[in-house]
Amino acid sequence: MSKLGKIQQWVEGERLRIHTEQAATTGIITSSEIGVLLVACLGLMMMQFGGTPEVFKFTWGRWVEITDPYWELYHLLHWISACLIGYVVIPLLYLKVRGDQILRDYYLNPNGFFKHFLSYFILALPVFLLVIWVSNWPDFQAIYPFYSEAHRSTFDLWVWEFAYLLQFVALEFFFRAFLLEGLRKWIGYGAIFVMVVPYCMIHFQKTFAESFGSIFAGVILGWMAMRSRSIWGGVFAHGLIALEMDILSLIRKGLL
Repeated sequence: MSKLGKIQQWVEGERLRIHTEQAATTGIITSSEIGVLLVACLGLMMMQFGGTPEVFKFTWGRWVEITDPYWELYHLLHWISACLIGYVVIPLLYLKVRGDQILRDYYLNPNGFFKHFLSYFILALPVFLLVIWVSNWPDFQAIYPFYSEAHRSTFDLWVWEFAYLLQFVALEFFFRAFLLEGLRKWIGYGAIFVMVVPYCMIHFQKTFAESFGSIFAGVILGWMAMRSRSIWGGVFAHGLIALEMDILSLIRKGLL
């Protein structure tokens, strides 16, 4: 069979698989899906407002002076803590209270990622190459890395990158597990397009290019997460590209 024939066969197989899964959806929204959507609102509010400098100063100001050389790092760690609470803790509390969900159903098994590793690598490669080009853009360099003192020492750089990776684990759980699995019985793969709306919106504080690209990235990562039943491919792609963006930005600015 030719390569084109194999591609056509794969596309047809995917179409039939998705059609079969969609046929099993209820199409009726229940209290379960309403709960997921409302809890998602609370999680997003926690992420947006809980990690602000004002909240950080109110919470930790008596212990951390603004003149502290690590004040910015402490604030960013506080922001990441807010992300962990909003993206993971609040959804997990909801699932616990609801009492009818098994956590492993929420795409935490890495086996699907290992099985589809090549697919994730192929999908991430064009973005990886694109970042090399956009790293020359002034607006890109103005944003990355988020931690402006990441170049100060190896400690600063790697503490920040590790904390940033934790944020991506939380983000992937929220968008590619909690929302997708929580809405799957209602609308199946249609949950991807519900998820993409808030996923695009959290990129508004970044560049237009990233906000626009997040639409396509969200759809692809959502489809791959539902197909592999694993969030770890998204964590891998996000972590790798984020590290590349920070390192290239520091190199372009002559700080590394």
